[in-house]
Amino acid sequence: MPLPAGAQRDGEPLQLLRPQQYERPAAASAARHARRRPLRRDGMALADGRCISHQPAITMHKPARHLPTALLPFLAALNAHADPQSAIAVAAGGVPLEQVHVTARNREELAQDVPVPISVVGGRTLERDDIVGIAGLTQKVPNLGLFGSNPRQTSISLRGIGNNSANDTMEPSVGVIVDGVTSSYVGQNWTDWVDVDRIEVIRGPQGTLLGKNTTLGVINIVTKAPSFTPAYTYEARIGDYNTLEGKFSATGPIVDGVLAYRASFFYNKRDGMLKNAWQSGPETWNETNRGGGRLQFLVKPRPGLDARIILDQIQSSENGNKSLLVNNGPASFADGPARTLTFASRLARSYFDSPDGTPYRPVFGNNEIEDSQARPQRTRQGGLSAEINVRFDGYTLTSISAYRNQRFDIKNGGVTRFDIGNGGQQLKNNQYSQELRLSSDVGGAIDWQAGLYGLRATVYSDDPSYYGADAAAFNASAAQYAALSAPQYRGLLRAAQDGVYRSYVLEPKTSSVAAFGQGNWHFSERGTLTLGLRDTQEHKTGRNRRELDRAGAALTDINGNDTGKAGRYGLDLAKPADLAAWNAAKALYLNAIGGAGSVYDWKDGDTIDANSVSWLVSPSWRLTPDVLLYASAAQGEKSGAVEFVTSSGALLGAPQNVRPEKARDYELGIKALLAERSVQLNANLYQIKVRDYQSNLTVPDETQPGGTRTYLGNIAGVRARGVELELNYAHSRNLRLNLNASYNKAIYLDFSTTAPDTSSTTLVNYAGRQLHGAPKTIVNAGVDYTLPLGRFQAHAWLTDSFRSGTDLAASLSPQTWQGAYSLVDGGIAIGTADNRYELAVSARNLLDKDYATGAGTFSSSGAVTRQPGYGRTLALVFRARL
Repeated sequence: MPLPAGAQRDGEPLQLLRPQQYERPAAASAARHARRRPLRRDGMALADGRCISHQPAITMHKPARHLPTALLPFLAALNAHADPQSAIAVAAGGVPLEQVHVTARNREELAQDVPVPISVVGGRTLERDDIVGIAGLTQKVPNLGLFGSNPRQTSISLRGIGNNSANDTMEPSVGVIVDGVTSSYVGQNWTDWVDVDRIEVIRGPQGTLLGKNTTLGVINIVTKAPSFTPAYTYEARIGDYNTLEGKFSATGPIVDGVLAYRASFFYNKRDGMLKNAWQSGPETWNETNRGGGRLQFLVKPRPGLDARIILDQIQSSENGNKSLLVNNGPASFADGPARTLTFASRLARSYFDSPDGTPYRPVFGNNEIEDSQARPQRTRQGGLSAEINVRFDGYTLTSISAYRNQRFDIKNGGVTRFDIGNGGQQLKNNQYSQELRLSSDVGGAIDWQAGLYGLRATVYSDDPSYYGADAAAFNASAAQYAALSAPQYRGLLRAAQDGVYRSYVLEPKTSSVAAFGQGNWHFSERGTLTLGLRDTQEHKTGRNRRELDRAGAALTDINGNDTGKAGRYGLDLAKPADLAAWNAAKALYLNAIGGAGSVYDWKDGDTIDANSVSWLVSPSWRLTPDVLLYASAAQGEKSGAVEFVTSSGALLGAPQNVRPEKARDYELGIKALLAERSVQLNANLYQIKVRDYQSNLTVPDETQPGGTRTYLGNIAGVRARGVELELNYAHSRNLRLNLNASYNKAIYLDFSTTAPDTSSTTLVNYAGRQLHGAPKTIVNAGVDYTLPLGRFQAHAWLTDSFRSGTDLAASLSPQTWQGAYSLVDGGIAIGTADNRYELAVSARNLLDKDYATGAGTFSSSGAVTRQPGYGRTLALVFRARL
């Protein structure tokens, strides 16, 4: 597809086109005709008659008035140095921005024509800033958040909502779609994306057209398709933290005009921020160590018929999921009483002293940890998809068939040099999906899409806990340790929990079938009404069991009864001290196996057979050819979950289902191209209210006086209100600026939970409090400048991402507060003018800001923790595009 001179085929919203390439139709009727006839991006008719939405462009006829006059001489001088021929454009105040095409509504459209808040990050920006996952994307998109320390813990939020802890029965609220395939398990997105053309972040419920359970929005990832034009790209990156990245992609014809391929491979290795001080060799944690690839085929056997087949596989073996110990917490609880049993006081017991009597001191801070038990987290995931498009008589029939799978294994270890315990997760999930969609061509008074969607997903989750030789000495209460601390009881103390290995197994299954449709009624030259409806039928089952895989010393049976083994440890139960030691050891053992009656075979949950309806009403009005006003009201619903009671007691393992989560969203927005199309201004106001918000809840445990239990349940309501802004300015073909920002008040409407950091289990209501992981203010800004140098060009860029303060944990404890901070990234590059070769130096966190991506408060057995972000990171990058 030819592009005008000066343009680059990269899908970037800020790539420029020469103004003389655009002409405005003479009259409104001509504009209407231009929008509705079959077009391709260069304005020519498509051979197969397919329609692509087109927005008439505009020629600059007079100087723009959007910049202060005092700035024009400076900008003119800067731009004239780069390209003397562009001085006229500077005097006019800028040059037109290239229009960005998206598939946010399952058809190719101009982003400015879609009456939905959409942020688009193009492939060149992703490549420049080395964004290969959602974590980097949060610095480019307003109101997008991520929490994730491993595949199972990944959680994505939009507008502050959806940031939940891991749970294998709960589906995500923010959908992730890769080349038309929705991920039913959010952990499948713990990966590197390769060969990406663009990423579209679509805010607000999208269930009437996209994905499944997309109650808050969608991240739509579009990768580069096979091409019949041969091309090869290479990238190598080395840098701080022993960074080593390599990427390779190749595309071209196998049978010219009929069969093309695309092959992409990557390797990504980087040391973590945390060093394991207990290991003698170099070992870091929270690192990256993964590789994988994609193989695609594009088949075009005849006009009007094409098929795209994608196979992908990614594997990783990474030291991950570790937290830095910050401190032991305060000496007193927030409500006054002194803390008598703490993480540090447990480790101060004589049991943990060195042989010479030196007391043990845990490692706090300095980005160092101690861990003798953890092992790398291993992940293998991949899949196969086939998209077939058949075009006939003004319609397109699309079929997307897909299979996805993931295997995950992690051993979390501990936080000291001692063999206290090890937890983890062994997980496998599989999903099969099928979508059939019939779409009308655009161009008439009405265009529409309708379809069917089916999903079958299974998860097998094994959550094991292992107790080591030093476990009982650490886990014992003050009274239990006092009873077992004498030297003659040392063997019994170790045996109380050593070798116990227990598992909690979940097996949720989902079958989902949906019918959906969305249509646009162009009721006038300027006005459009969009209506959408989705009806979903869910069938969910689940079961759970608790296993005692290894019984250790088996001081009691699984019901806590004495098995008469006291004599093995030289005890005379007629002696009070021996009896006290024996009772303390039995209690510790019973706690290790999970409590009396905690071992049981499969227990079925309460099956969910439910119907849900999502809908959308969205009027829009084109005020001028370059200004679109829109409003919308939408409702989305995320299905419930088959869950179980997880606290001890008679109800352990009994069904305790989670209700569906319903979101009602209202939007009012504007999309405008100003100043002869050199400025793009998109802004929207929103309110989204979620009823029965699915989240982990912590409440008093009725079976343990003074204790608490945490379970997956429903919060009565949360609400987010705010404004989102995106501003892009093309001063010239070589100088571009961008800004996006959001102000978001996301609060609990009614949520009672236990007060953090107190000695009691008193409930407090968080109504009116800001949700965790939801900064009220986010501002992302950047500048990108290219300086032509004959056959070469220099390139420089700088970006700044600001986040206001936020709580990093659901407890809303003061210990988990992260203050406001900015991350400044940038780089410089030199390359050929045709972009075939480039050598760059890039920097992340240029100002070496200290910040955290996660945190946890103290408990009777845990310290205050945080997951630190990376410090200043420099890298040398070489790219070739042949």
